Amino acid sequence: MLGAWALALAACSAGPESERSAIEASILGTPGQEELWRTIMEEYPEDFAALVKEIETLDEKQRSDEAAIEAIGARWVQAFFERVAPDAVRSPPRQLLAWSKAEHALYTSLQSAAKQQCARLTMGEWITIDPDNQEATAAIARRNAAMVRAASAGRQMPSQYASPDEEDLQQFGNAIAATGLAPPLQAALGSTEQMEALPPPQQCAIGVAVYEALTALPDEDEPVMAAYMLAPE
Repeated sequence: MLGAWALALAACSAGPESERSAIEASILGTPGQEELWRTIMEEYPEDFAALVKEIETLDEKQRSDEAAIEAIGARWVQAFFERVAPDAVRSPPRQLLAWSKAEHALYTSLQSAAKQQCARLTMGEWITIDPDNQEATAAIARRNAAMVRAASAGRQMPSQYASPDEEDLQQFGNAIAATGLAPPLQAALGSTEQMEALPPPQQCAIGVAVYEALTALPDEDEPVMAAYMLAPE
């Protein structure tokens, strides 16, 4: 998602402060990712500054290398989200519910615009989105921004959620069934082996149903299941 920086960064040849400002502007202006980068800059200014500094150390040739910029960005983003994820699932209910709803919107968008990526996401894999797929790109940016806000809130005001009990799990199972997910796919839930044997459209359907069911729970019940389902493995 960062390849678009390359041309702008290659043109940076002013003094250090002007160069830093140009790099920041290039990052913040990444097409389709504006909300995400603005949120990271606001909620995690030190991390954002570290990324800018890393880009500053590149020479002109490296800055014009789209693949190199893409690799730096992908590595930084993955490491950042892996680090903040534990805080995100400890966020207060309001931010946790906002993240949960953004997750549901992402799966729904991917089901129509990028079914293969929807399946991979359901199976817990990192995904990349074609920048030309504006619908999916926008949905993943909104989800990621919601997760960053949740992580920041969880870092400042951590909430502790109990593990779901039998009643919680039964309520969630009923909500999944209410989505209309086929019984054989409901039965596959909870079994990695069975899930992996399914074709991508069915894997995607499960992911969509799970997050549709999650957001259908009453607001007073959803945080417990959301913290459980969204917790990093």
